[in-house]
Amino acid sequence: MHTDTRPRLVVLGLDGLPFSLARHLCAQGRTPNLARIAVSPNASALAAELPDLSPVNWTSFYTAAGPETHGVYGFTRFNVTTRQLSLADFSQVAAPTIFDRLGERGLTSRVINLPNTYPARPIPGMLVSGFVAHDLVRAVHPPFLLGPLTGAGYRLEADTARGGSDPAHLLAELRVTLASRRAALRLLWPDLAWNLFVLVLTETDRLFHFLWDAVTDEGHPQHPACMDFLAEWDALVGEVLDLAKALSARDGRPVRLLALADHGFGPVRAEVDLNAWLRGQGLLRQVTPGGVEQCHELDATTLHPDSAAFALDPGRIYLRTRRRFPDGTLDDAAGQHLAERLRRELMELTFEGASVFRAVLTADEAYGPEVPGQGALGQDTAGSGAPGQAGFGQGATGQRVGTGQPVASPAPDAFACGDGPPLRWAAPDLVCVPAYGFDLKAKWNRSQVFGLPEQYGRTGTHTPDDAFWYDSQAGQPGIDAPVSVRDAGVLVLRHFGLDAPQRVVAYPAVLTGQADWRGAQVPALGQGGNASGAAPVASGAASSASSASGPAHADVSPASLADSPHIRAR
Repeated sequence: MHTDTRPRLVVLGLDGLPFSLARHLCAQGRTPNLARIAVSPNASALAAELPDLSPVNWTSFYTAAGPETHGVYGFTRFNVTTRQLSLADFSQVAAPTIFDRLGERGLTSRVINLPNTYPARPIPGMLVSGFVAHDLVRAVHPPFLLGPLTGAGYRLEADTARGGSDPAHLLAELRVTLASRRAALRLLWPDLAWNLFVLVLTETDRLFHFLWDAVTDEGHPQHPACMDFLAEWDALVGEVLDLAKALSARDGRPVRLLALADHGFGPVRAEVDLNAWLRGQGLLRQVTPGGVEQCHELDATTLHPDSAAFALDPGRIYLRTRRRFPDGTLDDAAGQHLAERLRRELMELTFEGASVFRAVLTADEAYGPEVPGQGALGQDTAGSGAPGQAGFGQGATGQRVGTGQPVASPAPDAFACGDGPPLRWAAPDLVCVPAYGFDLKAKWNRSQVFGLPEQYGRTGTHTPDDAFWYDSQAGQPGIDAPVSVRDAGVLVLRHFGLDAPQRVVAYPAVLTGQADWRGAQVPALGQGGNASGAAPVASGAASSASSASGPAHADVSPASLADSPHIRAR
């Protein structure tokens, strides 16, 4: 036996995999390799950061921090000067990554298909960017990876443009990207010259968006094809588990394995467009001579300056106060009054008799209180106080927020004039959390508030709870169970003896567990310990939920922005 003293950790990302569905698939015997971890007492449900989107959550994982610190609040950001939207990417992440932190200790990482790491930038190790990467040349570090990945036919993302109308095409595309993940794994793993290995499988998310009904309904005509694909996916999960097991034997000690999803999943009862709703309340106006349905769904330049509010994906509402927008229409008092009105009216909104919203949170509730003097839109993030092209959604050190344009020599206090989360000032005023079965949108070209699954071809949507979690060292002394996705990054840092960021706000206690896709109760969000200094969940918040290990399963035995096909599915 070869004894290797190199500290190691393996992270397997299972994008969009609900804990409840994982246990169900294992109970049905569909995923024997997944069962090796999912049926373990070391597996449980995890909460997503808000909003429950991939760029928000995977960035929270790899920075061990929330949006109020790393600055990524959604897929898009809004430039307050040009009123244009742009996509979140790696260049806008305003916090150090766990890979940077490890590199300071001389430790190296290998990272495959991690969302919101495009365009690739140098890290101490190797990186193959994930969603929303579209150019392999700009998706790899070091550059020499391009040759072998190209030779292996590596595909960054599946073509999901026909996902809702052509299941066979979608499944064929997902098989191509799954094979690509396997090829990258076999390229980057074998020399073992790494400390942290991260592989994210995003195929489940794509599958569930378009074929959730087929996956969960055994009578669906596409169910057998979906199970065949999940068997191939499970085989790759098994390959990772076997590699980790073999490495444990080689190193002479157990290699710790973490497996997590960035959010849960559930069925779509109806899509709910917040911009259409705000327009109906007279709060959003757009300049669209041919009608809103004639503009592009991401064309925020149609925003009329008299508007009082608008929404960004999926449930972020921004109030156009003069403090936050150079051309804002509301003073702070009017903004506060409008926020209270919106919370009340949204919580009263129903569809076919069902409440649409589970919660409507203020920025303080979701991300902690704003520290006076932290920053204001229209200010240069470099601390000079000069007007800049600022934007909501995310920002990056040394850049004008919303433009990606560099600014000179950021000051040490580039983001804040006091303690507190540095990007809290860029948070949405309200964060809407849908009730189970509702899929929030914030398009600029929809005239109807509600849309049915058959209109848009998506049968599955994200949920903020019921995300999959597994830690091979769970329950050992000094290892706390995570509350939400950022805590997984905290555990990575602590595994290597590094200090981790402290939470500045507890996970919202109002978000208690709801019935999952089968009607069983899922755990209350925030259960499972205190991995990063989070304040405890409010007393009684979890009283009706099951234990942190998830619902009981008696049948489980321990055995480019505009028209990019990569964006259309999301």
